[in-house]
Amino acid sequence: MKLHQALADLARDHGHDLFRDATAFRGSLDDYLDEGQASSGTINLLTDAVRLGALDGMVTMLDSGANPADAVESAGQRLARDRGSADVRGCQWAVAVLGFALGKVPESLVAGLDPDAGTAAPPSYGPGGTAPVQHTPPPPAPMTSPVAPPQQPIVSPAHQPMVSPPHPVQQGAGGAGYGGPSYAAGGWSQQPTPPKKKSNTGFIVAAIVVALVLVVGGVIGIVALANGGGDDKKADDPETTASSTESGGTDEPTDKTDTPPADALQGLGYYFTLPAGWKDATEDFLAQNPGVTTLDKVAIWGSTFNTARANVIVETQSAYGSTDPADLESSWKTALSSGDASVEVTDIDEKTIDGQSAIGVDISRTNDNGVEVSQRAYLVISGDKGYSITVSLKKGDDGVFDKFDEILDGWTWTE
Repeated sequence: MKLHQALADLARDHGHDLFRDATAFRGSLDDYLDEGQASSGTINLLTDAVRLGALDGMVTMLDSGANPADAVESAGQRLARDRGSADVRGCQWAVAVLGFALGKVPESLVAGLDPDAGTAAPPSYGPGGTAPVQHTPPPPAPMTSPVAPPQQPIVSPAHQPMVSPPHPVQQGAGGAGYGGPSYAAGGWSQQPTPPKKKSNTGFIVAAIVVALVLVVGGVIGIVALANGGGDDKKADDPETTASSTESGGTDEPTDKTDTPPADALQGLGYYFTLPAGWKDATEDFLAQNPGVTTLDKVAIWGSTFNTARANVIVETQSAYGSTDPADLESSWKTALSSGDASVEVTDIDEKTIDGQSAIGVDISRTNDNGVEVSQRAYLVISGDKGYSITVSLKKGDDGVFDKFDEILDGWTWTE
């Protein structure tokens, strides 16, 4: 089987979203391709096409009606420029191969480009140097199976909640904490050692689990306000609650439709109705934590993010072919507790979320302010996506769990 056909199988088996995440894509190539099917130079080139945005740019052009040959030419030139490479033809081949895998580029266009050019590594002179003229592409690197450096998945450093932030808070690189450095270029996870080849639940399962729990540890910082007793009073204001309840409509059951009601919070593949006193705080959270790629929605009980009584965070990413959350359970629990000596994770009963079975855990931990925090998290798969849904609250404020159940009981999948 030729490489572009193998990549088309990869896209079919694990979804197109995999081709938007350079780290997961690279790991899946190491896992999915047969030994000797692609050189390390070819794999690096294909990964760069994803990481540097050349593939996304080409898909955007094609979706806007561009001619495939023109889109491949333009995207290949961009990739060569961003890599600091004079091998424009090899870069055009790389984006054409990926475009074919996604069903965007005809196979004849791939065949018309030189596949051996795809193995050329970036030149040593770099983006700012003078590129030597290459009349023919360099010979391919030896056909060996690339092995990723043995690194741990992104469950470290320890989760560090924010400490009364008078200044902007940023998500720590490589962990679900506050007050750490901002994200380094290149993504939010590190690549673990790939498992045996053709394993459908190896690296890919680990990658999705790591992604899904990226924010879970960090959300405990949101309730750090309990350190100073600054809870948002609007969350407990009976007048506010009564007013919202009166405008909430009738108690009579209604038929479920795919059209979200006007007061629903709509996410990627789902929506739910916010309880009285809750609001969408996604933009607020992202402003303080830029670069959190798995975050989909944040809802808070209160008026502002940093003074909310509680919050619910929804993360999502491609499930890469998994349909059972049990495939992810062990790694998910490990990632929930890794790096935090104070954490305790306890299994709870499974829950059905709009027809989909969800694995649940209760989490208790102490943040850096000495505040005891409770969390409840569910891991669920719907369609081709995995979802981690987590509520965070100050320990003892158990009324929040009733609101969380209200959210989940009204949850509707749209895909």
